[in-house]
Amino acid sequence: EPDILRTKTVEIANSLIKKKCTIVFMADLHLPISKRLERKLQNALIKSKPEILLIGGDFSCYTTEASYSIEKLKMLARYGKVIMVLGNTDLCGSRQCVYCAMKYPIDRLDRLPATILRNDSIVMPDLGIKVFGLDDPVTNQDDTTVIRSVQGPYYTILLLHSVYKLTDDQKQRFDLICSGHSHGGQVFFLRPFLHMFDNTIDQRYVGGFYTVQKTILAVTTGIGTSLLPIRMGVPPEIMVIHLRK
Repeated sequence: EPDILRTKTVEIANSLIKKKCTIVFMADLHLPISKRLERKLQNALIKSKPEILLIGGDFSCYTTEASYSIEKLKMLARYGKVIMVLGNTDLCGSRQCVYCAMKYPIDRLDRLPATILRNDSIVMPDLGIKVFGLDDPVTNQDDTTVIRSVQGPYYTILLLHSVYKLTDDQKQRFDLICSGHSHGGQVFFLRPFLHMFDNTIDQRYVGGFYTVQKTILAVTTGIGTSLLPIRMGVPPEIMVIHLRK
């Protein structure tokens, strides 16, 4: 099922949201993906008409050419504002972002067709939304100082590659958390045993929408594949999140 694309949808109402908007959340593309799957992704974006595209890490793979990844970011940017964090396969051996190390010096990040949040945040005042982005927790690049104080009259979103380090207290500081990394196991019968293969996966949250007190946790099973180019019972997916006042 590596070329099937599933869409999971949720609608969220919150008084802090100033303007109705749609977010498409995706992660773990592990570029490259097939042309067929890329066309399905583009069609899904045309249909959902997002204002914002959130990418939860592992957009690229260790061996992906940075120029190719940037080309695909430009493609996605045609459909909405792209905000992304890095995952473990977006980082090269020096633990630097592949886009910085291979293509773009750090002082030229603003020229990328996406906003990369590396332990930082961005405010969209017209929408009433603030997005916090943690750098990759799997390779210990995350600095939770940025999420110690989540204040302001905004609907708050935390974007990160994996939630396995987050405490319940940290989760409850946000209205919405978007995460990936698990791939849902890629093969359905592996889902109950993921923690045995990878201790950077929280077995409680391997794919779907969850509620932690008042926080909605969206964990996508991703689009691409890792290790083996197969998916069984866990097709590629995107999450479409409709926000309204």
